[in-house]
Amino acid sequence: MKTLITGGPLFDGIKLHEKGSVLFENGKIEAVFQNADIPDAETILHTGGNLIMPGLVDLHSDSLERSIEKRKGVFFDIEFAILNLDRQLAACGITTFCHAISFADNELGLRSPREAENCLRKIKAFEKSGQALIRHHTHIRYEVGSEQSFNIILTLLDEDLVDMLSIMDHTPGQGQFRSMEAYMKFHSEEYDLGSHEILKKAKEKQENNHHAWEMVKILSRTVAAKTIPMLSHDDDTKDRIDLIKSMGIGACEFPVTLEAARSAFEKGLMLFMGAPNLIRDTSTSGNLKASDVLREGLCTGLVSDYYPESLFQAAFIAGKRMSSLEQALHKVTSGPGSFLNTGTRPGFLVPGAGADILIVNRDYKWAHITSAFVKGKNIFHIQS
Repeated sequence: MKTLITGGPLFDGIKLHEKGSVLFENGKIEAVFQNADIPDAETILHTGGNLIMPGLVDLHSDSLERSIEKRKGVFFDIEFAILNLDRQLAACGITTFCHAISFADNELGLRSPREAENCLRKIKAFEKSGQALIRHHTHIRYEVGSEQSFNIILTLLDEDLVDMLSIMDHTPGQGQFRSMEAYMKFHSEEYDLGSHEILKKAKEKQENNHHAWEMVKILSRTVAAKTIPMLSHDDDTKDRIDLIKSMGIGACEFPVTLEAARSAFEKGLMLFMGAPNLIRDTSTSGNLKASDVLREGLCTGLVSDYYPESLFQAAFIAGKRMSSLEQALHKVTSGPGSFLNTGTRPGFLVPGAGADILIVNRDYKWAHITSAFVKGKNIFHIQS
């Protein structure tokens, strides 16, 4: 059955049109019209002047970890957490969601290799179960030097269970932990480790650094052969950007310095920043602000990081700071969508793309979603 959404401005992932309509059937977009007569359709939905735009694409969020462990040491069933997070994401306007699952040998709890693998397999099973309202993808975060995780990830890649992979290097002295003080503070607060245990952990990572990057090279070649997109996490220098570029890595996320962000942009890498960082206008770790990256025109897109509700609102905050709503909407739709290797063309309203569509009311201080569609199905609706 053909359905038409019409009656308001339309952002198609590239341009913001003063008026537009989108026609879809069988889960795919058939046509997009700008300032044209309304075509025939069995169902016509009038937005009443509300904005029509693509569903949001979120490349990086560790919200599942937080949904499983709501309080420290208090765990919920993984399938229960995925189901409820799926419903939450639908209301957030996120129609394509990449679960960032961390694999690190020496981490505890959910980030241990076997627990991480279990989470990833549960996500894939849920996606295929028929219960999912939105599109779920897997984003493996590999801690550089993690040998047990390395072998597990190779198996998951071989089974085609990985949609995206990023590397993170938490060796003290660089990246997120440029000082030993920051490294010790994080591990004492997050894992209740004593100073002796933390120093031992730090020494092992520092001594193993060369071998660790050899494993990254193997992973990058394997990922490239499968045409899976790959990112680097918390880059801090031009040298690090040169290194990841030489490995064929196509993007960096959360660069911690403006030097790294500028270098990444100059070398043609995509660059993703955190939406919570933009809304609060500060980094929780005291690193680079997303607003500075946007101001210099370096940012490809935004990700929700740890707070799904932030992604939608960040687009409208970015629109005010960039004086261009069109460019800002790109940061949460086609910008990140163009990085994913998928035939559904997430983040675009163009013929042949998946019918993932939002209707947005902008009459109040905070914009809100009135309807969300995934694969042409209305998965969320409230009275405007």
